[in-house]
Amino acid sequence: MGCGSGCRPCHDTLARPRYDPVMDCRHHPACPGCPLAGLAYPAQLKRKRDRLARALSYFPHLPQPEEIVGSQWTEGYRHRLKLPVSVSAKRASIGLYSRDGRRVLDTPDCPVLAEGLRAALPGLMRWLRGRRGVHSVDLRVSQASAELQLILACRGGELDGGQRAARTLMRQVPSIVSVSVSRADPQGRRVMGSKPRVIAGSKQLVERIGATEYDLLPGAFFQVDPRQAAVLQGLVRQAVGDADSVLDLYAGVGAYALMLASQCSQVVAVEEVPAAVLAARKRAPSHMKILEGRVEDTRFEGRFDAVILNPARRGSDPASLARIAKLASRAVYISCGPETLARDLDVLAAHGMRAKRVVPIDLFPQTPEVESVVTLERGPALKTWSRGRIRGPWGSHPSGAVGRPDEVLALVLGAVRPGRYGPAMVERIATVATHSFVRLKLAGSLDDAIVALARQGHRVAGRDRATARFFADKAGLVRPFVHVSRSGETTAPLHGDLRLVLDALDGEKRREPAGKSRGSRKHPGKRKKRKKRKR
Repeated sequence: MGCGSGCRPCHDTLARPRYDPVMDCRHHPACPGCPLAGLAYPAQLKRKRDRLARALSYFPHLPQPEEIVGSQWTEGYRHRLKLPVSVSAKRASIGLYSRDGRRVLDTPDCPVLAEGLRAALPGLMRWLRGRRGVHSVDLRVSQASAELQLILACRGGELDGGQRAARTLMRQVPSIVSVSVSRADPQGRRVMGSKPRVIAGSKQLVERIGATEYDLLPGAFFQVDPRQAAVLQGLVRQAVGDADSVLDLYAGVGAYALMLASQCSQVVAVEEVPAAVLAARKRAPSHMKILEGRVEDTRFEGRFDAVILNPARRGSDPASLARIAKLASRAVYISCGPETLARDLDVLAAHGMRAKRVVPIDLFPQTPEVESVVTLERGPALKTWSRGRIRGPWGSHPSGAVGRPDEVLALVLGAVRPGRYGPAMVERIATVATHSFVRLKLAGSLDDAIVALARQGHRVAGRDRATARFFADKAGLVRPFVHVSRSGETTAPLHGDLRLVLDALDGEKRREPAGKSRGSRKHPGKRKKRKKRKR
């Protein structure tokens, strides 16, 4: 199975696991939880790596990923479930919502759940019968102790029967050692509740990866498979190298900071979730400092040998990345979102932190998700190319051709009618998720053209405060969607981050206006006819 140290022999061994070709699940494909369950595992790994490679390819300066590190556990690997329940007087069901969203599927025997979870679910579901106030369940099992931690999201934030009911459950299912209650979303839109509080049993669950122990408070983030997390930690340790001082950002419960504390003389971790900070501080040695707060708001003093970034799927933000790039000569970026990872690596390159190695690793078999560990080192800042005639977007100007803009590509809100808007003739290239991907042919100021469009209700995506959060969360857009495609004789293809935005918003299903041919995906500034793909 490999030692988990990240050494090359383990990397090579884990990249080619030997398992049954296809998982046998009676709930697939009705259950949407494992989209790749019908594929043999080697085919799943190829699809995951291809997804990452595609995102990185939008930025020619980024390296392509190495061979993906597969998992030894393609079934029974999920040590935590977060699922809605459907409860009646005589029955309780637990599972994902059906594809039409109308009912809760009943999948207590889901084959990707760890054995400890599957063993506890029958008793838990019997106890849930008649408890209509329970909306969802968050159940975690420790690989180290086999003990379980339960959170019940209840309507109104209260469990019928309170502590007495919780203790009854713990007697009926002895492996459950902690029961918490959270407040269910009143609108029912979110599966999990908020502000969990322990009402019976232990306040935390102990987990272990290698020689490092962690305290997991109710709701704390932790990798779903501690065994494969050990392999991930080995890759991170290898990327950090011989660094003696480390800054760990988006640190959570200290998964990497605590692991590295035994080999580094200085470790500083930054985390914004109070419960995670409390858990990390309980385990931290004296030379490890943990700062509570958002990375975006934290001021850092001095420099470090290495900085670790492990943000959520949405990635980081350009301003924070610009500061982070100055803090160390080496960085390690761990990401579960290939598209936001590629974007953020491009930002870091603009500030002199260049990606050298990308290693994908599978933490979620049967799904399209892929984790990546990227090693970055200090190098020349990448701000312009093509002999300075094309620039990136991570400064004070739009991406694209340098000089007075003659043609500009933009994504604006709503359905734009072709015609003149201020100093620009505007042509709609495509409809993207009800919005308009347009080309502006300028005879004057770009700012004046943008103002003229906004007056007609067509504000630029990423520039409009009312919709900025939507575009950031949905498509990873962290700047105004404006690109100078031509200035004089210089033409510039759409920058990589904006290509990823178009993919995310509508993918291959982008609709084009009647009578208009679609622009090339690689070079939207050039109009070409394309052959229809066979589907």
